[in-house]
Parts: sequence; C-alpha cells; structure tokens
Amino acid sequence: MKKLLQFLLVLSLPALSFHGAMAQRYLSPIFPSASVTPDVVYANNIQVLTGTPTAVDLKTDIYQPAGAVDPLSQRPLVIILHTGSFLPPVINGSPNGARRDSNIVFTCTELAKRGYVAAAVSYRLGWNPAATGAAGQDIRTGTLLQAVYRAMQDAKSSVRFFKANASTYGIDTTKIIMGGYGSGGYVALACATVDKTIEINLPKFLAQTTNATYGFVAGQSYVNQALIGDFDGFGGIPQLNNPNNNPGYTSDVDFVFNMGGALGDSSWLEAGDCPIVGFHVVSDPFAPYGNGAVIVPTTGDFVVDVSGSSIVAQKCELLGNNNCMINANFNDALSTYAASVNGGIEGLYPFYTATNPQSGPWDWYDSTTTVAVAQFLGYPASQGTLVYQNALLTNPDMSKAKATAYIDTIMGYVNPRIVTCLGLTTSINYLENLSSNVRVSPNPAQSTTTIFADMLAGDIRNVKVYDILGNLVLNVEGVNNRQFTIERNKLDAGVYIIRTTFDKGEATGKLIFN
Repeated sequence: MKKLLQFLLVLSLPALSFHGAMAQRYLSPIFPSASVTPDVVYANNIQVLTGTPTAVDLKTDIYQPAGAVDPLSQRPLVIILHTGSFLPPVINGSPNGARRDSNIVFTCTELAKRGYVAAAVSYRLGWNPAATGAAGQDIRTGTLLQAVYRAMQDAKSSVRFFKANASTYGIDTTKIIMGGYGSGGYVALACATVDKTIEINLPKFLAQTTNATYGFVAGQSYVNQALIGDFDGFGGIPQLNNPNNNPGYTSDVDFVFNMGGALGDSSWLEAGDCPIVGFHVVSDPFAPYGNGAVIVPTTGDFVVDVSGSSIVAQKCELLGNNNCMINANFNDALSTYAASVNGGIEGLYPFYTATNPQSGPWDWYDSTTTVAVAQFLGYPASQGTLVYQNALLTNPDMSKAKATAYIDTIMGYVNPRIVTCLGLTTSINYLENLSSNVRVSPNPAQSTTTIFADMLAGDIRNVKVYDILGNLVLNVEGVNNRQFTIERNKLDAGVYIIRTTFDKGEATGKLIFN
C-alpha cells in the first residue's frame, strides 16, 4: 500500500521534475567516468638507476571528471604516488612499482569520478639494496635515503608544475592533496614534513664511511644538498640535479595521506604542518606501524629506523595539526570502527588482517603481466613467476575484489576529512530543477514517445517505466544519448511513471498511453 501511495503522489506531477541527487561531490562517484591525459612531462631530472647518472623525463597521467557537464572550473588536485621500493617492477621483487599499477589507475579514476583532478606521478628510482661487505650497511642506508630524497624533490616539482598549469587542468591551487602507497607513502610524508637541513643531519642519517662513488663523507649527511640540490630540487650540480623544474611556485601541499610507508623521523613533524591521515596494515613486514626498522624486501637486511603511521597520527594530534578532523567528531561507520581499534587517535586507520604478516592488500596483479615484464627486462620467465609467487607470501588472498574493497574503505575514510579540513563544498551544484531541461513528447501518446534532454541536463543514462501499481515494466540502462524513444509494445492504455537518470540527476514524471 505504501508503494502504491508513493506512485499516486507522483501522478500529481504535470511533467518531469527534479528529485535531487543523493550523491555528494568529493564523497561519492557523481561523474560517470574519468578522462585521462597520459604521459604529461612535468619535469626532467638526473636518475641514478644503473650507476650512471642519466637525464630522464618525469611523467604523470592526469585524470579528470568526465561524462557530465560540470559547472566547476577549478577543482582540488590529488597527487598519487606509487609503491615499488624505489626500484622498477620485478627488479624490486614485486609485480608493482609504477604509475600504471592497477591500484593507482583505480584510485585515480575513483577520485576523478568524485570530482577531483587526480595525477598519477612517476618519480626517479634507484638505490643499492644488495650492497654487502663491511660498507654494505652504509651503502644500503645512504642510497635509500638519497632515493627517498630525490623522489621527494620530484613530488614537489609536480606540485609546482600543476600550480604553473592550473588553468590547463582546472586546478584550485589552494587545495592540493598528496597520497602515497607503500614507498609513495614515505615520499608523501616527507613532502609534508621535512624542510630543515638539521632534519637530515640526525645521527642516523650521517654516513659512517667516506665513499666517493655515492657522495658519502664520514660524519656528514648521506644527503649532500650541495650535490643533489635542496628540498625543492633547486641547486646542486648539473651532473646530479636539474634545478630548472617549474621555478617560481611553492611546493606546499595542503593535506597528505599515506597507505603504508613511514616517516623518516617523528621529529620532522612540527606544529603547523598540514593534516595527515594514515592507513596501515599493522603486520606490514616492510614498514612498521609504530617505531621500527625498514628492511630490504628482497634480502631482509636492515636499512634505517623510522616512525610508522601510529606514531605520526599521535604526534599530529599532540601538535594540533589534525584538529580540523578531531573537531569534526566524525561518527560514520568507518570512523567509529577506526576509533575502536586505533586507541582513539583521529586520522589513523589500522588494518588488522586475518593472515599475517601482510603488506599492500590494496594491490593486485597477475602472473602473465609479471612474467612479460621480467622478459622485457631480460630475465627468464621463471624469474617473473618467482616474483609473482613471492608477492603472494605477503598478500596471500590477493584479488581485484579484495584490493578495491580496501581502496573503497580508504576513499570512505579520507575523503570526508579532506572535505572538512580544506573546506570543500560537497553540493553537486547541478541544476536546481530539471523540468525545464527535459521534455517528453508526445504525451499523451499512442504508440511511442520520446524523452529529450538538453545540453544542461546532459545525456540520458537509464530509463525505468513503472505501472500504476509500482511494477517495473521497462528498464533500459546505458542509453548514453540526449534522447530515448519508449515503445508502447504490449503496454495497456493508462498512466505510467517514467524515472530517468541523467548526468545531472534524476527526473520522475507521468506518461499517458491512450
């Protein structure tokens, strides 16, 4: 009876009228799809991957909302950094490690469908995890720190690139967010916090030996800014750094989130740093949830002590950097669950997994591609198979469904905090009323009638027709056109209800067949 009453109420509508969309910008996928501009060169710099410094173009794939007319001309930007232990896929012992990893593409697409501009950014790779002998520890630690530093310089260069080209890509330069998976989490956290020379001169960051090959001087920082440039990538020497990447703009970001990874040292965090949200598998063997050691994934050797997401979140709260989240008093299901397992620390989402240890549950990959990459790099197919099988040791139930479920959780937890901390407006700002932008003709009709949508309404996506009792008598999906013709076929004469989904929302009205 209730269903019938609802439809009887609709009969009073003289024409199609807008019922409003439940989705909210930045919080829900309100756009049907994302468009991608691939291989945009955002910088050029010196990579040390094989031992020989080589100038390389640094590229990004840019994802933007698509499939609907959007009145916004400037949108927040989310820069996403991939994982990979600062080495290429397969070489790093993993199937992943590039800006087109499956989880990166999925994440950027989901962000664009929510109304952001998203950029999957590549950064320079290269360090020596396999160093052995008396100097091996120094080389592992020093070259990894240099790799993180170069990646941070690149990430900052990408921020400046987008600020310089904001009008081209429709970016609000006052709302720039950076997120990173795994190794990219290290980089994003460094971008948010490290900005003083003293911070890279802590005792654990000082070389134990002098090694001209790597630029180490005993007792001095592994990161020699006179050689490889300052935090923003300016200065240094031409053989090791190109200082000409998008000067004249700041490298500041307004919000950071990490999925795994860690902070080089908790002392890097200071009052006034941007808000940070951390997602972390508590049993991750490669990046500690609290304070602990980074180890080489392929050998298990020690590299350096770092501070994981739980330490970062606690200090952010202590310093007041996450007050924008704390004061919001989030009480949704994800926030409530996180608070029940994170000690009540806002901005921290720990993942407790059934199988431990576990790392990168948001990753997915396939053996065929992994083998193909190995062969492309000159390895036998068996090496690709071994890398794939080893990856399953810390992600044993890996699948696309599992990975995307984790990413959905990440979206559901972080986006409300971005919206709150950056003061984003979540209303879609679509048309107040679709009735003047949609018409059905003829109505009443004899055998056929056509729904027409103008440019402001956008394309028709789905059409549903109900009889007077609320029974669905026609359901057509994927119309993707500005008009759609309804055939009467065997429908009886009488009143029907049309419910039509457009790019701009949903319209409902009555149709009469004589």
